[in-house]
Amino acid sequence: MSDTPDYNRVIAECLAHPQPPSDDLIALVKRVLTAEDEPSREQLQALNRQLNAHSNHRRLALVYGGATKIKGYVFEASKLPEIRGASALLDWVGEQQVHQIWHKAFPKGDPSKPHPYVIYASGGSFLAFAPCDLGQKLATQVECAYAEHTLTANSVAVAACFDLLELRYGRLFRDQATPPNKRLRTDEATEAEGRLCSDEATDAEERPSLDKATEQLTDSFYWVEDFIRDCQDANKWAELEQYYYLPDDSGFAANDKSEAALKRRFFNRKTFGELVTVLATMFHRRRDERTRHGKPRYLPHYELIPWAEKCHSSDVRPAVIKARIGNDDRQLSEASARKLAVGRTVKGADIGDLAKALKPWQVPTDLKSNSWETRWREFLSKNQQSNYARHPNYADAEPASDLGDIAAASSPSRYIGLIYADGNNIGRLMATLTTPQRYYEVSQVLSEVAREAVFTALAEHLTPVKNVHPFEILAIGGDDLFIIVPGDKAFDIALTIAQYFERELTIRLGSLIPRKITNNSQKELIRYHGDDPVAQAIRTFSPAVGLSAGVLIAQENTPFFFLRDLVENLLKNAKKLAKRNATCHFFGGAIDFMVLKSIGMVSDSVDAFRAEALQDTEKNQRRLTARPYTWAEFAGLLASIRALKQANAPRSQLYRIQRVLLRNRTAGIFDSAMEYLYTRSRLGDLSQVLSKHIDQAWCIPSPMIPPWSRQIGITSKGQRYETIWPDLLEAYEFVPAKQ
Repeated sequence: MSDTPDYNRVIAECLAHPQPPSDDLIALVKRVLTAEDEPSREQLQALNRQLNAHSNHRRLALVYGGATKIKGYVFEASKLPEIRGASALLDWVGEQQVHQIWHKAFPKGDPSKPHPYVIYASGGSFLAFAPCDLGQKLATQVECAYAEHTLTANSVAVAACFDLLELRYGRLFRDQATPPNKRLRTDEATEAEGRLCSDEATDAEERPSLDKATEQLTDSFYWVEDFIRDCQDANKWAELEQYYYLPDDSGFAANDKSEAALKRRFFNRKTFGELVTVLATMFHRRRDERTRHGKPRYLPHYELIPWAEKCHSSDVRPAVIKARIGNDDRQLSEASARKLAVGRTVKGADIGDLAKALKPWQVPTDLKSNSWETRWREFLSKNQQSNYARHPNYADAEPASDLGDIAAASSPSRYIGLIYADGNNIGRLMATLTTPQRYYEVSQVLSEVAREAVFTALAEHLTPVKNVHPFEILAIGGDDLFIIVPGDKAFDIALTIAQYFERELTIRLGSLIPRKITNNSQKELIRYHGDDPVAQAIRTFSPAVGLSAGVLIAQENTPFFFLRDLVENLLKNAKKLAKRNATCHFFGGAIDFMVLKSIGMVSDSVDAFRAEALQDTEKNQRRLTARPYTWAEFAGLLASIRALKQANAPRSQLYRIQRVLLRNRTAGIFDSAMEYLYTRSRLGDLSQVLSKHIDQAWCIPSPMIPPWSRQIGITSKGQRYETIWPDLLEAYEFVPAKQ
């Protein structure tokens, strides 16, 4: 990262603003940021006395914010061009515009480059430094930028001032008379509310003087001895335990109250990341209450009067623009018209009458140069050996005009695959990063790896179809992503993304985060015991950070808002499994999937559907699914499906076994096991394939009762069984015989 900002100078400039910083101040900032991780109270006091020599240059602001209710804005319309435009416009405001606001306030070199005061601006949120007297003003400008360009997207930005010493050691309590546990909340979203102290004030006259703040900090900051003493109080322990959490690889038991364990808890939180927790709390409070931490925040509302014509896109706002786009005449609200104009511009298509109708607003000139389409082409130009780049017409391919273009590339046709993925426990990781420099580096790595993982998977598994890119990238931000691909490629693409993300992130973070070693319990958590090389490679790797995903395959004409809710539900299920596995020191991700053949399949939620159709409830002895899967297990499931396809397994026989599983729901597992073994014995050569890729791969440890296996991690009385068979048949049609 050769272009990493010099944060010693950046922070010194904010402290000394509007004057240039002295060399002594820059050196002092460096001394603070490189101070040891776990100082004693005496060492902290000594460092604080050095800062007193610069008592007028001790405080600076951190500004944090971004878009809220993003899915409601992006997926308001059902058509792909408007979804694409909404996503691109939000990305542009959240990245380019944030940097431009800082460039206007603090001119620094090339305005087209990222501003050094901005630590990160990606994935719908940002974090930046500012002088104390300008922090709230810049936060307000960010909220105004979202409203100015999107009209209807919600956003929140907050600012708080912190002492220089707090940039290294987190929030330092100034009122020792109030026990810290009284300032905490059990809800993670409000856990730091009490730590805001005087910095909740947004006007300069509401804050205590710098001299008074310095005096308070010298005499009464809360440190490790106070924490250890408070932990002995049973009334305080529960909240302190939750806030001062142990890192996953600490080696201490959760209830360990030894001095070493408590020190590990305390210093794990006393970092720069704790300040981000404070800002995140302010962010959520302002989002929910709208009048906290700044000027009142007004939500956009466009009244739909009875005689007004409805917007053809949103159906909830009055149409104010009539324009001809291509061969269609559209009646649109201005917000929807902007989405459509941006979506067509990103695609490289003519926006027709919209250019005139939207004046004085114009599509940002630099929006296309920063679009996913442009970044995709740059990736291919650097990776000419990829499967996609070897296609003779890849350079002439255009973005998909609608979901039908993507579905046409699938076999079976007319199916699309939605992949919604998110990193596991990234927020907790970021909350324990020690310095702004490290925060910047980890943020950069997360964004780069997520983008490269998606591009690598698309280039490996796809090729242009009829001169069209058969995919759509709706979002890749930080550690999460949302893409649409052909239905029969969704599983392989999701698996490749996860492999790349977990491996590359673990390698690149290196010393930036502690290495988490997966112990022998991983073998007990993995239910696949076959010899698939991809599954074995994943199984033998110990990721430091996992990626979980929901994958939904459905017909192209299914309402998009319905698909969005289902795939989000699938992701939540996958993250639950990953969270459970993390308690056993296995930090890899997981996947949950569904193939939706018709809208009527699921009328409520994924869990409700499975409880009824697959007996996926705790009271049943058997569950007719093994979802969600770890990535190693999912690779094994795909390998089992491919083995059956390559052996030309009769579909009728496979479904016959499933009918037996579904037929007698109140019985145990032995009737269906006997039927399975009987059917297998009559299939000749296919019997060996089933034995190897079903029985031996999935139905151990003994006693082997195929196609059932014992469910892992059951704490209730009695043994429960599960089977991959319905999962295998549900995915069967969408897994190519050859990878």
